[in-house]
Amino acid sequence: MIEQLMSANGTILGLISLLALAIYWQIFDLLQQLFTRKPQSASQLSLCLLRSQQLAAWVTVLPLLGLLGTVSGLFDSFNGLAYGDQQLLTGGIAEALLTTQLGLTTALPALLLLMLCQRRCERETLEATCIDIQ
Repeated sequence: MIEQLMSANGTILGLISLLALAIYWQIFDLLQQLFTRKPQSASQLSLCLLRSQQLAAWVTVLPLLGLLGTVSGLFDSFNGLAYGDQQLLTGGIAEALLTTQLGLTTALPALLLLMLCQRRCERETLEATCIDIQ
């Protein structure tokens, strides 16, 4: 994977990796805020909910970047097929598969963690306003 990131075609892999790193850093900060510091005021809770919704929007970009890498890899593969270059053909297929896999494997756990954050924010908000959720 390191070779793919260092290649000219690895820019999409690098974008996915950097965006995923930034998103996970923000998610873990939000989880720490929700589960250890326990926001007290309604405004803090609404900010947590808003932050988790914004992060969810950024998470949706990850599979789209994976799709962009897939298209780019397939384009390289077709060029390799047209020119008879086996290395370009296999490299393009590898890029297509790797970017798809990286986009999906970074987005799915992030979405699950964000759903946990949103659920916790909503429960804390309901408890703060004295509404029984049972």
